[in-house]
Amino acid sequence: MHIDKNEVLRYLGYKPGQTNLSSSMLEKVDYYISLGITLLEPDSTYRIFNRVKINAAGVELPEADLVLPGRNIVSHLQHCGKVCIVAATIGPRLEHKVTELFNRGEYAGSTILDAVGSDAVEKVADQLQEKLKALAAKQGYRITWRFCSGYGDLPLSTNQKLAAAVDAGRIGITVTETCMLLPQKSIIGIVGFNVKETGTRLTNKCAYCSATDCAYRNRGDKCAKANGNDP
Repeated sequence: MHIDKNEVLRYLGYKPGQTNLSSSMLEKVDYYISLGITLLEPDSTYRIFNRVKINAAGVELPEADLVLPGRNIVSHLQHCGKVCIVAATIGPRLEHKVTELFNRGEYAGSTILDAVGSDAVEKVADQLQEKLKALAAKQGYRITWRFCSGYGDLPLSTNQKLAAAVDAGRIGITVTETCMLLPQKSIIGIVGFNVKETGTRLTNKCAYCSATDCAYRNRGDKCAKANGNDP
């Protein structure tokens, strides 16, 4: 798997043209990218729902006895004929190493490796989404971007039901009592199969988030917060 060094630096809070990076720091980033790659155990799964009922209160998936509440998810899926729940993870080994480094007082290494994990799980989810894009195209659809619990007015508590609906436990993902995902570098999201060429109204996940001063806020089309788990 290719890890994007620029994305790792962005997760670390570095801004092009504004942050000066020493050669030793860049070497350290390169080292932990290489280390992180050896610790990855990427896996993903998905489930497509062919029956979708949308009303003002939310989106209902009768096949899973699941209701996704809120106006934002309604807006996101309003033109979708199918809905797909996706789950992706890089496994627990990297975060175990992050904890080990932190406990040894190697805070810089711990932080950098954590950022590597954040980019890696996005890559796993993106690869799955490319697969879904091709599958949807064969059926005359375009896919939306991933919408996750905690975005807009879709409560984080939805993680429990989404995980059950996609059988996320099969790839080692569990949900805590506080509705966070374990391993932490995991994603569970909702992708629509859209019948309109223009796609959904909002294409930037960060547009749903009220934390406009967030250090991870992206100017592009990816969100640095993965499914309510901080990167």
